[in-house]
Amino acid sequence: MSHRLMRVVLPLLMSMAVSLAVGPAHAQAKLDNGQIDQLLAPIALYPDALLSQVLMASTYPSDVAAAAQWSKSNASLSGDAAVKAVQGETWDPSVQSLVAFPSVIDMMGRQPQWVQSVGDAFLAQPDDVMNGVQRLRVQAQKAGSLKTTPQQKVVTQQSGGTTIVQIEPADPQVVYVPSYNPTVVYGTWPYPAYPPAYYPPPPGSVFATSLVAGIGFGLGVAAVNSLWGGCDWGHHDVNINVNRYNNINVNRQLDVNRSNVNWQHNPAARGNVPYSNPAVANRYDGQRQQALANRGQAGQQAGQRLGEGGGGQQAGQRLGQGGAGQQAGQQPGRQLGQGGAGQQPASGQQRLGAGGGGMQAQPGARDGTRDSARDRAAQSFQGHTGQSIAGHGGGMTADPRPAGADRQRADAATARNRSQIANRDSALRDAGNGQRLQQQGARMGQQQGGFQRTGGAPAHGAVMGHGGHGRR
Repeated sequence: MSHRLMRVVLPLLMSMAVSLAVGPAHAQAKLDNGQIDQLLAPIALYPDALLSQVLMASTYPSDVAAAAQWSKSNASLSGDAAVKAVQGETWDPSVQSLVAFPSVIDMMGRQPQWVQSVGDAFLAQPDDVMNGVQRLRVQAQKAGSLKTTPQQKVVTQQSGGTTIVQIEPADPQVVYVPSYNPTVVYGTWPYPAYPPAYYPPPPGSVFATSLVAGIGFGLGVAAVNSLWGGCDWGHHDVNINVNRYNNINVNRQLDVNRSNVNWQHNPAARGNVPYSNPAVANRYDGQRQQALANRGQAGQQAGQRLGEGGGGQQAGQRLGQGGAGQQAGQQPGRQLGQGGAGQQPASGQQRLGAGGGGMQAQPGARDGTRDSARDRAAQSFQGHTGQSIAGHGGGMTADPRPAGADRQRADAATARNRSQIANRDSALRDAGNGQRLQQQGARMGQQQGGFQRTGGAPAHGAVMGHGGHGRR
């Protein structure tokens, strides 16, 4: 008996386990008519072209947030002028197109979760979404809310036993965005468990018409080329008018040999927002994450190319702009006598030309201190060699020498040449002068004694008579 019971119960338990494993995922992935109509209620009565671009743009929530912020900061721009102003942005063209309609992008910017839900529903269930729009439009017609006005043209057709309601601008040059309360325009709402979403316009919004039968219209927007989308009701899809699209999206042209193309979602433009629908995530999220990884790698490489990565402290000393007598004295900059007392520089600013004494200089004083150090070095050089350095002394204020490392190399070469000339001239002048030769020998003995006290070979700057304070 127990064996017979097990044969009946075991398959039942296995069936329940499978249901628990996959049931919630299917329930989450599939929205019913009530949930879909709840999401679409605020936009189902938009003109077809505008509706199609809202559906496209909702699949890029992070771009929508950025565009909403831009529109808020550029409140004076709308229509084609606004779309042209954002051509340099990296947002998807569908998102760029919505800055033409400040009231629309503002509403979407204030409702990020709704935007993501609409986008994921459109990606997961495009047929159901398009059918939901038509269901709501027919419902609004029956309630007496949706009709032709000076702002819009409503066309109703029958196709294969299905009613298709199209909404177009009455004037192709001017678009009026409808504003309405879904709890009013659709009549009795058939889904009490899913009341329609309502996102009223912000306070202070200006309307061209008063709310008649629950629908009002904002100010007209001159959007000739900004509306390049369309609804393909027969195929439950949205498409793109290539000519209009190319007229406004000059940096992202489409094939001009086709008058219309079907829209395709681009996961690489999704950014950091994951797909909440499991079926959509399985389809697109791998491409989205790969695009993020590629973007991060490109950013790191760009940072490295810009020189982010070490060597800055040593470079500052090699350029001779450090004030340390002990350490920088052995570098080319110290050889030219730039720097003061034999102390280690206090900071990076000191290394970058703040001058001597190891004291930290303020940024505003760097140029003056550096010039003063150069003047002192030039005077010291002239006092020891009898030669002047170009750009110092004699009333000259301009410095025609090159900048940076080239300038340092030129300075060093010039100094060495002049030192050799000066030593040769001195040797010629002192030939036959026994007293002066004796004095020179005494000075050389003192210098050699000084070098021995330092415990090493003389630095080039010390031979030239600069940076005498660099000894220990």
